[in-house]
Amino acid sequence: MRRLVLLAGLVLIAAPATAQKTTLGLKGGVGFGTVSIEEAGVEEESVSGIVAGMDLGVPLASVLSLRFGGAYAQKGGSGNVEGGKITLSFDYIQLSALARVGTSGDGGFSVGVMAGPWAAYRLSCEVEGTLEGLSVVTPCVDPPFADFDIETWDYGLAFGGGVEIPLAGSLRLGLDAIYALGLAPIDDDDSKTRHLNIQSGFVFPIG
Repeated sequence: MRRLVLLAGLVLIAAPATAQKTTLGLKGGVGFGTVSIEEAGVEEESVSGIVAGMDLGVPLASVLSLRFGGAYAQKGGSGNVEGGKITLSFDYIQLSALARVGTSGDGGFSVGVMAGPWAAYRLSCEVEGTLEGLSVVTPCVDPPFADFDIETWDYGLAFGGGVEIPLAGSLRLGLDAIYALGLAPIDDDDSKTRHLNIQSGFVFPIG
């Protein structure tokens, strides 16, 4: 029994040493965002926007790593109401810390799943309202939409999956699909953000 315990301890100690190197990923793509609206009779629709950023992959074991990411993300949502439509558009700087569990990918194809928290700081907010053929586009802080009182900060949980495909040398092609679930109300009506991000880019070792 003692030998088994000693062997397990040696495996745990050796795991980080056999893991992949620290990596840097440069990725971009498209995001599809919605805003949950509690008001009855509002039909929610998604809006699309760009996402661009980078992530630092820090190995912890042969199948486990942490990905610290920073990105520019366009989010928002649209709602159809009787006689009109309102569309919200946000620009965010978003930070995340995701745990990734997957194959090591040494010398070949790698696939994994990710989950963890994220937080975002709003850079800008725009409202487009259409009612009976009349349309207005204005920042959220200006009348007649100033009462929306959109929060500056947003946060939540993200989860998804991705693959990495070897290219030339140590360079890899990364493909990810990540869903960000907002947990913080962004206005007085308890609305929350939802965002599906599909991105691709290059991953290479830096350590």
